[in-house]
Amino acid sequence: MNNFALCPLQRGYTPEVANNLLEQALAGGFARQRIQFVNNVHTVTASVMLDEKIKQQYFWAFWRSHQTNPRPFLWRLIVDDTEMTTYVCQFVAGSLRVNERDGKVYSVSFGLRLKPNHTDKGFDETIIGLWESGDPRKLLNLLEKLVNEDLPDALGSL
Repeated sequence: MNNFALCPLQRGYTPEVANNLLEQALAGGFARQRIQFVNNVHTVTASVMLDEKIKQQYFWAFWRSHQTNPRPFLWRLIVDDTEMTTYVCQFVAGSLRVNERDGKVYSVSFGLRLKPNHTDKGFDETIIGLWESGDPRKLLNLLEKLVNEDLPDALGSL
């Protein structure tokens, strides 16, 4: 599977997080909801800056390759996490836009479908529990002290 090597621009970067729910509005109160989809995809409109000839050549070669042989590829993005994560992506047909040129420099934007990276449900529950028990920073600071100070002192010169 190919890895897309260019970095996305932060401006013009609009992820739409996957929604697995089907919802029916009611005359009053909360809507009725149920899980309709499993493994629905994120959608993202992303842009890359093509400010060098080598980047322009790479982008157009990558794009044409995936137009003649549509297939998933890997790209590092931030969607539903706090840091760059590798996602399995697919270009959305007909979504490529060449944006305003400034001489030989320009950017392109395009739509993507991304397969969600599922986090461990236990990890999510732990984070929620930390926040519900008060200030999570206090607990994390205690854990940091335990690992970095107390544990080495306890082990001594082992």
